[in-house]
Amino acid sequence: MQPIDKYAYIPLFAATALIVLTIIFLAVASIRKKSKVSFVFFLSLLCVLAGAVFTAYRPNIIYFSLMLAVAALLILPYAAIKALANSEAIDIEDEGKPGAISGGKRFNVVYEEVDRSLLDIQKDLLGRAAESISAPGAIDTILEYYAKEMIEYTHADGTMVLLLDDFDDVISVKHLEGSFVPPYLLPENIPHKQNRVDMSMKYAQFPLKDNIFGIIATSAKAELITEPTKDDRIVQNEKEDFLRCGSYIFAPLIAQSQTIGVIALSRDYGNELFSDKDFDVAKKLADIMALGVRLITIHNDMIERSNDEKEDEIASRIQKSLLPPKMPGLPGVTSGAFFSSAESICGDYYDLLVARKDRIAYVLGDVTGKNLTSLVIMIQIRAMLRLVINTPQSPATILSWTNRGLFNEADKDHFASISLIFYDSIAKKFTYSSGGTNPIYLYKAKDQSFTKISDDSMPIGMEKETVYADKDLVCESGDIIVTCSDGLIEALNLDGKQYSANRLEKIIKENHALSGKDIANRVKDDVKNFCGSAVQHDDQTLLAIKIQ
Repeated sequence: MQPIDKYAYIPLFAATALIVLTIIFLAVASIRKKSKVSFVFFLSLLCVLAGAVFTAYRPNIIYFSLMLAVAALLILPYAAIKALANSEAIDIEDEGKPGAISGGKRFNVVYEEVDRSLLDIQKDLLGRAAESISAPGAIDTILEYYAKEMIEYTHADGTMVLLLDDFDDVISVKHLEGSFVPPYLLPENIPHKQNRVDMSMKYAQFPLKDNIFGIIATSAKAELITEPTKDDRIVQNEKEDFLRCGSYIFAPLIAQSQTIGVIALSRDYGNELFSDKDFDVAKKLADIMALGVRLITIHNDMIERSNDEKEDEIASRIQKSLLPPKMPGLPGVTSGAFFSSAESICGDYYDLLVARKDRIAYVLGDVTGKNLTSLVIMIQIRAMLRLVINTPQSPATILSWTNRGLFNEADKDHFASISLIFYDSIAKKFTYSSGGTNPIYLYKAKDQSFTKISDDSMPIGMEKETVYADKDLVCESGDIIVTCSDGLIEALNLDGKQYSANRLEKIIKENHALSGKDIANRVKDDVKNFCGSAVQHDDQTLLAIKIQ
């Protein structure tokens, strides 16, 4: 005997034992009509065949024995699963028959039969979701349907569906069906009456800790609780019968690896407890339910996004139509402006109003936010200023009037920074006032200085009684006044560096000989070159006024 052959009988005996066990399992599976021919059989036979052929060329039995062992190991798990599968049919026993649950039917749900029936259930549930997807209140409709189906297939007495709110870090009740016993401590102000407790549960919210719903949502792990009095996560309220805890199933609703909510099922105290089979059914139905809910929420998000994009497009067109199409030629000055929005709806705007020969009004505004509310506030400010600009009042008085009007009308979370500059072309005199943070700079041609001449003050619309101040400025030929929104000064490049007032000063000084229009364009180009492809999160607007 060759040295290697003395070990041949070890794998041979092991292979023989495995093959015998495999044959027994296959025989049982065949008798119970559960077996199907699988590629595993062919793979196993090929292993045996390969072992036999190889052994024929190399007469060492150990190779043949090893291949037999591999073949047996391949086929053993398949045969074991087939042989051990429970073949009982779903047994529905009417009330009154032995083993029936009081007040309902009894399901003897078996794993393989459940898997088979769940395919039909899945088609039905997802079909309902598809049918309801575009209907008003689709999410409420589908949650009600799913809750009823959950009760039918698990024979729960009640169910509660809760969905996560990502923004508030809470989980909220979205649907309550049947008789659900609260597993949490009821608020002290809720009388222990069935209708008041049910009403309270319909609108309940829970944090993501210190309660069973939050625990299930954060752990993403289903729980079967048959002894609630021994589980410190379940709170037993008073001893009224309708508040006594029976048994519970809690299952997370997980779609695309993301927990979106929790389904909770309860059976009343005194009724048969939930079984492991009920638990298995509930978990599988929860997975199906999560897909349906996710389908509707994705559809709703797409519709909402589409509507928002349409609204943004309309709002953007309205906003751009309110800007001056071009800066008109005026005696004694040249003017330029540029406007760049970070999003479709912009909070910035500028305006030029020729009130009379001795008054030209320049306005630059920056309204907080980038939504329809911001646009409405901008339109209100624009309308107020255009209404009172022909009065003999000073810029500070007009800002004060506008502030009071906006305070009475606007959402207090929205306010505005305004630079209001009047120019008397006869006296070559400026009078200006500002509310908020929009800076006003002065370039003096005489000494080539560049200074900020405005003071930061309370924005328009924040406090009703804010008083704004006027400042006078006599300019000479070549002087330049520049005002801009803070989005220009704070614009970032790819390295996270701000554009800064110093860089603006440099561009103004380098181009001071140009007209107001050309100066504005040079600043625009420089900001664009500085920022490159960096995404900007604030709007950029600038007005440049040069004395001839």
